[in-house]
Amino acid sequence: MAQTVDKLDQIHIGKKGAAPIAAPGWAGKPADRVKLVDCDVHHNFHDPAQLLPYLPKFYQEHLLDQGLHLPGAGYANTPYRRTRPDIKAPELKERDFNFSLEFMQKELLDRWNIDFGLLTGPPVFLAVAGLPDPDWAAALCTAFNDWTIEHWLDKDPRVVNAILIAPNDPALAVKEIHRLAHRKDTVAVMMPMQTPQLFGKRMYHPIWEACAEHGLPVVSHIGGGSPGSTPTPVGFPSYYMESRMTRPSVASAQAASLIVEGVFEKFPNFKVALIEVQQMWAVPLMWHMDADWKAIGDQTPWLKRKPSEYFREHIRVGSQPMHEPPRTEQVYQMLEMLHADETLIFCSDFPHFDWNDPVTVLPKLDEHSHRRIFAENALDLLRISDDMIEAVLA
Repeated sequence: MAQTVDKLDQIHIGKKGAAPIAAPGWAGKPADRVKLVDCDVHHNFHDPAQLLPYLPKFYQEHLLDQGLHLPGAGYANTPYRRTRPDIKAPELKERDFNFSLEFMQKELLDRWNIDFGLLTGPPVFLAVAGLPDPDWAAALCTAFNDWTIEHWLDKDPRVVNAILIAPNDPALAVKEIHRLAHRKDTVAVMMPMQTPQLFGKRMYHPIWEACAEHGLPVVSHIGGGSPGSTPTPVGFPSYYMESRMTRPSVASAQAASLIVEGVFEKFPNFKVALIEVQQMWAVPLMWHMDADWKAIGDQTPWLKRKPSEYFREHIRVGSQPMHEPPRTEQVYQMLEMLHADETLIFCSDFPHFDWNDPVTVLPKLDEHSHRRIFAENALDLLRISDDMIEAVLA
């Protein structure tokens, strides 16, 4: 990593909502290669009734009679439903924020010269993981996927999708993966991170097997939960800020489970991205696991390599929300310890209040690290074909 940085590279000049300053490394964007892939772009429906045409009659009546009845977090959040009011089109009502492809194109894809944006859905919808009725959870996922195809994917080659699945019934999740895996614009599978069981448990192995069969990674966004579960081992936090601090522990537990229970030995081509959980947790996890593997590795003889090697090969970490240490050199140190040129993928989390734009998310990087973090790590992860790349660069 470069050890010096121009302060202008760290500061977003201009008032809130102003057009961005030039982004080093992709300003002007000559059409010679993909330079910017955003792995966390939230899209949403305006009203649950929009899902009705994509549901069987029985579940249409279910939705009309009972609503989504998704479990809620119960925490006071920020205004405008966690979105940014400063870039909100003035003619839109509060609840209309970012509910059109055109608005996302204008404020994200076009403004920031993004080559590919991965749709990750509304985080509150990941609460399907907490529905007691697995058939209803699966029906909602199928309806949301079909709604996404019609209203988003068929209209812009830069927009790609992660198949939303619910972990409640792995067989139904596998069925949904097989149903949509043939689509060229499908580049990943979206699995809620807060699941009833840890990812390494064998009940989920059929899901990972289906993903590996189709060359699809899992992109797991924080969210989900299950009835009676708490976000910490010692109960519920009182405030939203506290709840945000629990996210790294969830990612750490899921990453450790995948590695220790041998998922990557069983499915050597399978990869997982853990997003919106910050990054630094991954460093002590790799160090601690390597130390324990040397001491008690006889308990897991199926692990043929150090846990950190499995992590660096198979697990990717999203860049949002990015740590902001008091000194710039500490950012470089963190990136080095994280092996960021292998593990870090750019995620904007657009359009949430704490989203990271590609200009100010990191200080100036050397060319190799810049290419890896902002494009190549994602291209190595997602199932993006050469034809898709040619279409966006044309």
